[in-house]
Amino acid sequence: MFHFGRQTMRILITAGGTREYIDPVRFISNASSGRMGYALARASLKAGHKVTLITAPTALKPPTGAKIVRVESAAQMFEAVKKQFPKCDCLIMAAAVSDYTPAKPSKTKLKKQATKLTLELKPTQDILKWAGKHKSESRARRHGPRILVGFALEDRDLRGNAERKLREKNLDMIVANAPGAIGAQRSTVHIKIRGADWIETARSDKTWVARRILSLIATVTK
Repeated sequence: MFHFGRQTMRILITAGGTREYIDPVRFISNASSGRMGYALARASLKAGHKVTLITAPTALKPPTGAKIVRVESAAQMFEAVKKQFPKCDCLIMAAAVSDYTPAKPSKTKLKKQATKLTLELKPTQDILKWAGKHKSESRARRHGPRILVGFALEDRDLRGNAERKLREKNLDMIVANAPGAIGAQRSTVHIKIRGADWIETARSDKTWVARRILSLIATVTK
């Protein structure tokens, strides 16, 4: 057994909502503020861990002491995760990564027309699924699988859908919440470690939730 809670971890965290460009000035995005990912980064640093934060655009100030990798699109985030993944002990995917991106983005600004505009979208790469398939690959300083933590935003069957994601993407922990949590200072989250019961944190601020998530990560043994 290897207990991560007893020593410093190299934690890789993603945050913010990605931007998928339609043309050079317009993009599809979401309402994610990035607060949860940034709170996790600050809590990890305070606990003495080494943190790399891959962040999509936000209005938040980066936490001092973290290595910051800035990205915009889902594709850029995927490439950044793949590059940093071999060096991490734990990946926390708190970012709101777009599920779709324009199939053929315009190289020039689209002009307004009187007719309807049809936008063709294609699926983006599933970063968590990729990480789940590669979690057991060896690392530079340690051996054994990494800890993978995913997030799920669900408006129906929250726990059922989140648990399916936990299983299908080979995660160690899932953090689930409802759409009302987007941009909110306080929210109710549901946390499940593989093989354990659900834990609910009712109407808690994101700083407290971040500390709670880290304390639960420390209980995951390999």
